[in-house]
Amino acid sequence: MVVLAERLRGIVPEHRPVRRPWTFYLAGFVAAVAFQLVTPAGRSHLDHVWAEDGARFLLDGVKEPFLTNLITPYGGYLHVVPRLSAELVSLLPLTWAAVGFALAAAVPRALVALITFAASAGYLRSTALRVGLAALVVVLPVGNSEPLGNVTNLHWFLLYGLFWVLLWRDAPRVPALLFVALATLSSPLAFLLAPLALLRYLTHRDRVLPATFALAAAVQGTVMVFAERTPYSHDPVDPVQVLLATLLRVPVAGFTGSEQVADLYPRFGNAPTAIALVLIAVPVTAALVWRDRPARFLTVTAAAYSAVTITSSLVANWTVALQVQQPGVVTTSQRYSVLPCLLLFTAVAVGLDATPTRGRRLVITTRAVIALTLLAGVVQHTRDQSGVLTGTSWTDSVTAAEAQCSAGTRPVGRFVHEPTGWFFELPCELVTRG
Repeated sequence: MVVLAERLRGIVPEHRPVRRPWTFYLAGFVAAVAFQLVTPAGRSHLDHVWAEDGARFLLDGVKEPFLTNLITPYGGYLHVVPRLSAELVSLLPLTWAAVGFALAAAVPRALVALITFAASAGYLRSTALRVGLAALVVVLPVGNSEPLGNVTNLHWFLLYGLFWVLLWRDAPRVPALLFVALATLSSPLAFLLAPLALLRYLTHRDRVLPATFALAAAVQGTVMVFAERTPYSHDPVDPVQVLLATLLRVPVAGFTGSEQVADLYPRFGNAPTAIALVLIAVPVTAALVWRDRPARFLTVTAAAYSAVTITSSLVANWTVALQVQQPGVVTTSQRYSVLPCLLLFTAVAVGLDATPTRGRRLVITTRAVIALTLLAGVVQHTRDQSGVLTGTSWTDSVTAAEAQCSAGTRPVGRFVHEPTGWFFELPCELVTRG
């Protein structure tokens, strides 16, 4: 075991401390939160509540005791961060719930961006690349439609933060432990990162963080054994469709956003996929050829996890609606693309950080093309109105529920919210509590 630990230790580099004034991190945090709230889609979330945010987490936060709410599984597993967020939102007047959830989703995502910047110092020498990789947590198009502005889908970003914390050799002890515990208790996909926790155990003198991960994973796993989960469908998994969906949801949608894929795929077929794969292959190859052992390890690990997380998400939740021939192509369940895309661009960033003695011009050209393509995708997505919520506003929903209770015709008030068909009911004494 000692010999194995010594051989592995070299693939996790010493942290390369880069001193930045606290104002640098504060400005980054504020900018990250602001971006999520000021885009057209982000602004719409300030007066719209999404799916489980209302009909599950807020409802339970208002009606159930704190501990009961915290340990209650939904969909077959624990959602500790969304439920903690809902507990905080439930302390506010009901009219503020939409704003509360938008902020509760934006703040942790901004923190994950800061974690990415700090933790990547041991692997990326370029500050600009570290800033760019951190910024993708916030601006990546696949993260700014369905996953934007709601705590229901926050775990996709938390898992990316967990990936980095487990690789961050000198992570601040208490915040790291808290983050690892909360992220692991919010998604069963955290189990996939167990090898990184084991690697940290073997290569670090710190044993507390891997133990925290193991304990949280054990709690999540125990709950999953006894919890009930209703499958999305019983449609048989089609391996060819899973492969096509994987290629369109990660390499292509990562550059353009899911909504643009809905336009590109019917018009150009597999050509955008081929172009995206070439853009990714060049820096990944550069990382494997010209970078050091830790960088190569990160490249392979991030790329492998990208493939594993997208395929496992699709297979576990497969339905014919996920087939690429369906209307919208990959706009259904866009959330599945978030974590795989962030992991894939992590591998790409390592290659773009390479300074080869030969082929330098190719790497520099690829760096520029990727940067411009991503920028174009981000700009186009912020102009796209498809992510803007236009259904019943939360203000109108609260007003209607209060009117129902004031009329005395029903003992409960109904809160209708996004997407279409979602609602929940509260006893009138809770509706009028302020």
